Amino acid sequence: MKLSEFALTRLACAYFFICPGLTYGIFTSRLPALKMQTGANEAQIGLMLLCFGGASLVTLSASSWFLKRFENRNLLLCCSIIVLFATVFMGFAFNPYMLWLCAVMGGLATGFVDVAINTQGVQIEKKYTASCMAFMHASYSLGGVIGALSGSLFAAFGFNFLTNAVVMLGIYVLFLFKAHHYLLTDPVQGKEKEESGKSFIPFFVIFCGLLIMLEYACEGAVAEWGSLFMHDIKHSPEYIAALVYAGFSVTTMCCRFFGDRMREHFGDIKLCMAGVMIAVFGLVLVLFTQGMFFALFGFALMGMGLSPVAPVLFSQAGNYPNVNIAKACAAVSVLAYCGLLFFPPLLGFVAYGYGLDKTMFVVLALSILLCFGIIALGRKKAA
Repeated sequence: MKLSEFALTRLACAYFFICPGLTYGIFTSRLPALKMQTGANEAQIGLMLLCFGGASLVTLSASSWFLKRFENRNLLLCCSIIVLFATVFMGFAFNPYMLWLCAVMGGLATGFVDVAINTQGVQIEKKYTASCMAFMHASYSLGGVIGALSGSLFAAFGFNFLTNAVVMLGIYVLFLFKAHHYLLTDPVQGKEKEESGKSFIPFFVIFCGLLIMLEYACEGAVAEWGSLFMHDIKHSPEYIAALVYAGFSVTTMCCRFFGDRMREHFGDIKLCMAGVMIAVFGLVLVLFTQGMFFALFGFALMGMGLSPVAPVLFSQAGNYPNVNIAKACAAVSVLAYCGLLFFPPLLGFVAYGYGLDKTMFVVLALSILLCFGIIALGRKKAA
């Protein structure tokens, strides 16, 4: 059966969403291996993550300018390839300084990729008048699942990070150029193009970005410190510790594949509120129960609970009246990725001084704050 134009475009965009999830899943699941390979301590790992965050923030801030001057899909293709190479090069690092260099390289490209794929996603929703952002973000989670599971599998069989990255990313590249062919050619069209000169970003868009910042901070803490938490605090073997982000991403992915239908049935605010409460309960399980399998289940519940927040709020911000999509996505991404890119690295310095077990209570506090933020957003929409 021949796929429709909408189906092909949606699948092509979803394939590019897989890229950052796949590389992130491989990287985070093999952090213990990279730590041993380079001889880095927790503070140096935290600084490496901070380098990644700083580089990404630079390109996130400049992304709307680049999207005006370069075709969206070509910029997305080039930067996706750079992300893949940066991940592979980490396998050649033999000291923390080389890791930092790879992190800067990958971070610069990731900033462009994030804004470009979300701009594509909102454009598809507008062009075909169909909700699909949850499906797009589910594809990111699918990439994370594949990456993390591959990390667990390759670690179990004794393969190093480089082998893991080359095999998985080599397979991914096989269909990358085909997917590029079906992407939308322009990031802005019609009336949106006329509005591209407007610099005003409404508070509603900013507030959406702040809430995603909290959600990404929690997600990043699980992804970048979850495996080390399992390995060092719960005393699990590396191949079990690598399953933290896999479990988190599996539940996130499954819920997001049904996310667009759930939005129509429950509404955005109720769906997000219920989800965040589940996430808080999952983190309580992680912190207050004994045994590695209770912790794995708690991390999986966190993935389920946080799953609707980012796609719902990106869609809300991108579809806000009289705001250019690229500018809205760029503004939200800058704020959101401050949480993902800076909070987990800062946790490394806290963990170095106070221990990783105590540091995870900060994540619990952010989850509770996110609950109150979703309530405030609902009141603002109702006003």
